[in-house]
Amino acid sequence: MVRRLVASYLALVALALALFTVPEGIGLVNALRGNQAEVGLREARTVAVLLATADAAGPDSAAGADLALLTLRSNLEEQTGGRVELLSADGQPALGRPVSNPLGVDIGAALQGQETVTRTDDSVLGESGLQVTVPSKNPDGTTVGAVRLTYPSAPVTAQIKELFGFQLIVASATLGIAAAAAWWLARSMTRPLRLLDGMARSLSRGDFAARTDPLDAGPEETRRVAESMNDAARRISDLIDAKRQFVADASHQLRTPLTALRLSLDNLQDEVSDPDARAAVDRSIADTVRMTRLVHDLLTLARAQKPIDRPTTVDVQAVVDERLATWSAAASAHGVELVSCVPAGTRAVLGDGHLEQFLDNVLANAVDVAPPGTDIVVDAAVGGESLRLTITDRGPGLSAEDRRRALDRFWTRRPGGSGLGLSIVDQLARENKGSLSLEPNPDGGLIVVITLPTSTPLRTRPRPSGSSGSTS
Repeated sequence: MVRRLVASYLALVALALALFTVPEGIGLVNALRGNQAEVGLREARTVAVLLATADAAGPDSAAGADLALLTLRSNLEEQTGGRVELLSADGQPALGRPVSNPLGVDIGAALQGQETVTRTDDSVLGESGLQVTVPSKNPDGTTVGAVRLTYPSAPVTAQIKELFGFQLIVASATLGIAAAAAWWLARSMTRPLRLLDGMARSLSRGDFAARTDPLDAGPEETRRVAESMNDAARRISDLIDAKRQFVADASHQLRTPLTALRLSLDNLQDEVSDPDARAAVDRSIADTVRMTRLVHDLLTLARAQKPIDRPTTVDVQAVVDERLATWSAAASAHGVELVSCVPAGTRAVLGDGHLEQFLDNVLANAVDVAPPGTDIVVDAAVGGESLRLTITDRGPGLSAEDRRRALDRFWTRRPGGSGLGLSIVDQLARENKGSLSLEPNPDGGLIVVITLPTSTPLRTRPRPSGSSGSTS
């Protein structure tokens, strides 16, 4: 918008300059050329008077008149760089100098008593010039000859170029000053919109604490918009906080009765001898375990939706090695090998404990589906300002449709799974300004790709001793 405003201002200024300078320039050009023609006519008439005087002079004064005419001709040619040509009434050259094109239209008109002013590209000077031709008359009005003065156009052309050059410099300076002023005005006018745009971008990223000071929002119209956006952000933030708090409180409160129910079912199982009743108790215990896991995952998801106040720089290799060591027993029980290919010194910037949750949720799924005798590989590569963390298994994989649905909450193909594991990873990745994607493994299986931001390590956090993640 700033560029459009600046372009509009400059277009208006350029139009104003054109409307002012072009007619003025044309007028000055005509004035310069008209001034040259007037000077030429005046000087030609002076020469014509002397030519008529010399023609009318008697034998005693003829020599003096001719000398005065020669002197004037010489001075004019020296001062103007032009040429003075004189003809008598019978069309013969006067003062012994030949005349170019003595039968020209201008000469004929002068001998008929008319004055002519023409501009020609091929003058007697060998260049473009102004040609002024006037008749020479006696006091009684009789034409006794003609005078032709030819001036070079180069001096006037140089003046015209200098004039246009000066106008171009002034116009360029004016446009430069106008551009600077337009840029400042446009930035000042659009500052409230930039503030509102920044707030809208923050809201779109999930930062519902973003606010705009109405006093900085410019005129009354944008101040009202800022106040409305602040109210809307406040209401949305309150609703989301209430929802998150409800899920967290409900999940937390449900854990105690579920634990008590599990203990009661375990005690009942020891006292039941009937096979059918024992099978029913076993199914109830399995459902209780599944519900406990679901409640735990809901609590983890609610915590994952909280904004990250202070992201830290994490040693990715150290955390991966630790989580693989934790999951090694479960992997061995399934006949699966865990392999880390994370280079030493790999760093990522994210919330405290979030990388552990990434790994725990993804490894839980991978260990459960990987065939015995295969391996699960954790790798990482840094490109630009992002880290690409991959967890690759050789399980049954997912179809393209299943990969699109796998991040939906409560979607799962595992019996007893909550369907929240990958949703938690996806939520945490987005809260950490990253992303989660699922790709097919060319060798069979699935590749889970987690992209996270990186930076120069500022501080290293202590590694927690236990898992903070959730399995699905």
